Amino acid sequence: MTHQRNKTGHRPVPPLGNARLLSRRPLLTGLAAGLALCALPALAHEGIGPVRPPVEVPDISVVSSDGYRGALHGLLLGRVTAVQLMFTQCKSICPIEAATFVRTQEALASYPAHGIQLLSLSIDPLTDTPDVLTAWLEGLDARPGWLAAASKKDDLTRTRTFFDGASSFGEDHSTAMSLINRAGQLVWRTSELPAPNDVAKLLTQLQGRSA
Repeated sequence: MTHQRNKTGHRPVPPLGNARLLSRRPLLTGLAAGLALCALPALAHEGIGPVRPPVEVPDISVVSSDGYRGALHGLLLGRVTAVQLMFTQCKSICPIEAATFVRTQEALASYPAHGIQLLSLSIDPLTDTPDVLTAWLEGLDARPGWLAAASKKDDLTRTRTFFDGASSFGEDHSTAMSLINRAGQLVWRTSELPAPNDVAKLLTQLQGRSA
């Protein structure tokens, strides 16, 4: 059977309805499954590890969950950031990515996390408005320091070219994370679905170097 794809290149899923009425039970059920899968070894793809020399994040326009509208750099400068690609209507790999960030936030509680943030970057700007992104974060009990934003439609190609890669899981986008330093430069690419403790350690190391 042929599956049509939406403008983001993903298979469409049934609409969620009013974002503010999202049920926490399905989200938490998917989260529980994701937490179990996070324990599996991460699968490698090309470009894992330090990026030398660091690469400037392109001039991408975004809209964030807290209403910020402007350049992605405005969200990155002055903080060490882990960036993951996602979209809120994704029912396959994105809940597992979200679980990775949940566990990363828990792991960061053991480290000095000042100046560290997590950014879930949506590649579905038509659906993922600030209200939808806020509801998605609330459904995951996201703590301060975990933001969500959506790339503007005109910048989707540049967003995916810079942050995306081939998926070892057969998905339409990679589950690897991009680690950005305080200057807004890409300095590290992780494996797909990296271990949350490893992400937390890398972020604190980067934070210490740029302090």
